[in-house]
Amino acid sequence: MTCRICSCLLPVLLLGAAPLAAQAPRIEAEQIECLPRADNGVINATASPDVAGVTHRLYFRWNEDDAFYYVLMQAVGAGRYWGVPAKPDERNDAVEYYVAAVDPSEQVLARSESLMAPVDDDCVVELTEQQRGVAENLTVGETTFDQAGEMVEGFLCDGVVSRINPLGILRGDEKCRACVIAWWAKPSILVPAAAAGAGTGVIISHEEPREASPATPVAASGTGGGR
Repeated sequence: MTCRICSCLLPVLLLGAAPLAAQAPRIEAEQIECLPRADNGVINATASPDVAGVTHRLYFRWNEDDAFYYVLMQAVGAGRYWGVPAKPDERNDAVEYYVAAVDPSEQVLARSESLMAPVDDDCVVELTEQQRGVAENLTVGETTFDQAGEMVEGFLCDGVVSRINPLGILRGDEKCRACVIAWWAKPSILVPAAAAGAGTGVIISHEEPREASPATPVAASGTGGGR
């Protein structure tokens, strides 16, 4: 009797497991024409179906670097997502990227094929207000521990404010923040003459303003001091 019950339940259990297996998402990244140099681009993706608790990541790297970084993608609705990578620097002529669906245990459920986008000085990308806000406050994820304490290789610091290490721990970006603090700590910055619109360079000081000296009292006039 027990065996007969088990044999009857087995097909039911298998049928119940089929919908769960079918929930594994499929994800595709958009092939973009280019990314602007020293500015942010945007990469779109589609995922189907949307699974609760799953995050979607845009992985990117300078094609001459070994390891990827990632940013979280933002949901638009109906399985559509977008992500903003960091700004490519002057050395970077091409960015490799792909998108992935990752569950809370950091298991990759699905990923797209890797694509390549050239970095072009003439590439123009119009970001929405929301995308620009994200671009100015990027949290960049690391995939290797030796990426900690270093700049995002092949990309500018501009807009990068925090990092996530491979263990999922969020922290402030040490390297880019240190560069900004060092820049502002300089006692003065020489502005080129062309930029200043003058015949010589202009020094713009970033020192703390000194306390003004007390004004020298004006001697009272000897003639007609009355009201």
